[in-house]
Amino acid sequence: MAKLRADRRNYRKAFTTHANAYDNWNVGSDNSRRLLLCYCVECGLKCLIMINDRIFEVAQANEETKAVLGSHDFKILLKKVNQAGNYILNQFVSEYNETVIPSEYHQLCRYAIAPQNTNDVKKFERTLTEIKEWLKEVI
Repeated sequence: MAKLRADRRNYRKAFTTHANAYDNWNVGSDNSRRLLLCYCVECGLKCLIMINDRIFEVAQANEETKAVLGSHDFKILLKKVNQAGNYILNQFVSEYNETVIPSEYHQLCRYAIAPQNTNDVKKFERTLTEIKEWLKEVI
């Protein structure tokens, strides 16, 4: 099965579209809203990586950057844009006593899995919102 190809323009458009939907959300599931935020931030970080590396397509990236662009891990993406220390995304525990790490957060939202402590998700969402706002300034 072939993977869909996304280029820098697609990542920028996805960031803008998802950020706008998140910012203007007024009815619906919190998990759905947070999932939009996840993909907004992920796409924005990937766009910024491509801008910084002066590439337009993933195929133009070196192997290390290709691996980063294939990741869902916010920590890895933030590290690539030299922002790892500026945004802290802590792991937390799900309703099933499983540790949720930053690369799995979108799954927690997608599958509507509850955290043991709702404050953990709210804190994670606040941090992603801060990243979204920063991305709006830089891309």
